[in-house]
Amino acid sequence: MGVLAAERIKLTSTKSPVWCTALLVIFALGIAALFSLALNASWRVFEDQLAQGKMTPADAPYAENSVAGLGITGLAQGIPGFGYLMVMILAALAVTSEYRFGTIKTTFLAVPSRTSVLLTKAGVIGVAMALLSAVLTFLGFFIFKVMVNHDAGSHLSLSSGDLRVFYAVPLFILLVVFLAVGVGTLIRQSAGALSLLIVWPVILEPMVGAFGKVGREIQVLLPFQNAGLFLGTVDAKSSYWHWGPWGGLAYFAVFVALIFGAALFVVNKRDA
Repeated sequence: MGVLAAERIKLTSTKSPVWCTALLVIFALGIAALFSLALNASWRVFEDQLAQGKMTPADAPYAENSVAGLGITGLAQGIPGFGYLMVMILAALAVTSEYRFGTIKTTFLAVPSRTSVLLTKAGVIGVAMALLSAVLTFLGFFIFKVMVNHDAGSHLSLSSGDLRVFYAVPLFILLVVFLAVGVGTLIRQSAGALSLLIVWPVILEPMVGAFGKVGREIQVLLPFQNAGLFLGTVDAKSSYWHWGPWGGLAYFAVFVALIFGAALFVVNKRDA
């Protein structure tokens, strides 16, 4: 219980978690509001094109439930996941800041089990951010429901719509926290850890798909693309996929487990 209380205090009493959490809320709700306006504009264009016979009803840009988490998860192409990037920054800094200021030595002296320290740190942050992301996803849904015009938002429903986004986003956030804590532990420097965590999903993975057929065959084996398959932010109908959404979640979870496992191994072998 002592290590749990210590990690809770660190999370709530330092500035970086507060700023990252505030930005997560702003991005999650702000992007939902902006995308609602964009959907309304798209619907007006659709109605004009439909009247001119240039589009059919099948082309209607309906808003689906999956857009509720857009400010957190982003889209594989075009919209970065600002929300989950804030979560990864928060989680990585929770480790690298301790190495930077030397408090990690005090932590390991107080709690000799380094594995317990990392598991508790990742668990506290992961549960807190997963719960917050669940709330923000529901709020994002209601923002779309209120702001999107009636016709474009007719598919938004908690009773008949696909509810996967409401549990997929918290699961994804929980996993990225463990990933970020693992990366932060392995690299130990804030700049290096944050650069890798941001550049990998935002630039490197999307870039791989630009290299023709070979690139797309490799891209479906990359971790964040598989997370996107589960979240519904990538094209799940692509013939390059070898499995479905739950396979994507399992693939990403195994990747996270390997990184976090490597962090546990290294932190128990080297000096703080």
